[in-house]
Amino acid sequence: MIRAIVALLLATIASPALADPVATDRGSVEGVTLDTGVRAWLGIPFAAPPVGDLRWKPPRPAARWSGVYPATRFAPSCMQPLRDHGIAYYVGDDPIAEDCLYLNVWAPKTARPGAKLPVIVFIHGGSFVAGSARKPLYTGETLAADGAIVVGINYRLGALGFMAHPALTAESPDHASGNYGLLDQIAALRWVQANIAAFGGDPGRVTIMGQSAGAISLALLQVSPGARGLFHRIVALSGSPYLSASTDRSATLAEGEAAGAAFQQKLGASDLAALRRMPADRIVAAQGPLAMPIIDGLAVPMAPAAAYAAHRQADVPLLMGTVRDEALGPLGAAATLADYRAAVARSFGDRAEAVLALYPASDDPAARIAARALAHDIGFSTMMRSWARMQAASGRAPVFAYWFDRRHPYAPGVAYSDLDPATTGINHTDDVPFWLGTFDSLNGPRRTRDWGDEDRALGARMRAAVIAFAATGDPNNAALGLRWPRYTPAAEQMVGFGDTVRLLAWPDRDRMDRLAALGIPEPRSARKDMK
Repeated sequence: MIRAIVALLLATIASPALADPVATDRGSVEGVTLDTGVRAWLGIPFAAPPVGDLRWKPPRPAARWSGVYPATRFAPSCMQPLRDHGIAYYVGDDPIAEDCLYLNVWAPKTARPGAKLPVIVFIHGGSFVAGSARKPLYTGETLAADGAIVVGINYRLGALGFMAHPALTAESPDHASGNYGLLDQIAALRWVQANIAAFGGDPGRVTIMGQSAGAISLALLQVSPGARGLFHRIVALSGSPYLSASTDRSATLAEGEAAGAAFQQKLGASDLAALRRMPADRIVAAQGPLAMPIIDGLAVPMAPAAAYAAHRQADVPLLMGTVRDEALGPLGAAATLADYRAAVARSFGDRAEAVLALYPASDDPAARIAARALAHDIGFSTMMRSWARMQAASGRAPVFAYWFDRRHPYAPGVAYSDLDPATTGINHTDDVPFWLGTFDSLNGPRRTRDWGDEDRALGARMRAAVIAFAATGDPNNAALGLRWPRYTPAAEQMVGFGDTVRLLAWPDRDRMDRLAALGIPEPRSARKDMK
């Protein structure tokens, strides 16, 4: 005991508490201390501003600076459309700019250089056209207070982040274009490797965590040679490119180039130089609702499912799962029995009756439940289950699966433009405030949720699992209250987080297998409308 105490005292003397300025490879930074005692460094540049001639080019290193950089406020979000103020997840508008390649670091008050705390890098969602590391929903303060170094990153979005074009491919030494947003993510992970030890983090224990489009990003980073060795675990919340255990629908470089050429014509630009001179807000206004990564030959050298089949994925522990009622497309929005039957007929044609037999409904309330279940099973549930099966079959690292089904306590008397609290289910993104401890972010511009002690207690248990997973590659810990089993295709056990925390088999797996026998989901993109 005496020796242990002496060792602890010596370690404390040898490793003084973290203090500003912190030295990075670009220069020193000064942060702020938050009310919780968490230290934060906000708006650190990890790459050069992607403007002018650097628009639609891979990220370049940030310039070095002299003196101390004031990392005391969030940087602008990347260029994106404004969101409807009436949606359930509206948390305020952000300043936006094309100069947006910045990241944020949060560290517990106990952090010190050399502490080698686990590192969690969070990649936000938003359909690859929206979102930001400055969004209150995605901040890392609570996870940091729980014992990790947390990093939130921006990456280019929409056409500015993912447009391929024949002229861009021709000028590239790698003969590639598109996926600039993914290359930004890789650049941020390289920054973490180079600098996170100075903030008390362990560059050998980096977990990448993301939701929706952010989770799709994780799947692509897992098969990207440029990201190899930059992370060691994955926490994926509701998003992947996989439509079956062997299939994905990833656009090719040629398809991306054709879309880029059509976009140039739509904008009326004479050539690439004219596109680079065009105001960024004009590009955002014209880009349409969705931009996605492609198989560009650089960031993503082959279809992700093909990379798995060839055992070319980063074989790292994977924690992943889905939310009970999250759904894509018109099926999940069906409000009446007639709407439901019509949507099934439009979607499945001559297989519609077989689908309705699997997901029957006889009145409007039952139709809403059946529609959400069907849409979830052929969308998010298939995407996440396929990823779990592929890793279990192709890799050695473990998979841990979860299911989230706790309903948000919507504040009475509040109207939303995207849901009716009286009939809504448990929706896409509803698990995020629990995983990150960002409950209060949803009561910023207006009070929308009446969170209770049980909600916050559940969130604490979920965060404890993430911290344990980031530290060891295994989410099991005393706070969980049960043993989280490793996923296997035979048993498909997972942990359910809801009104209780319990073990269950993958919900609806029998119906999903019967849908697969009908050829559903078809091999087409199932990734629209992802937040």
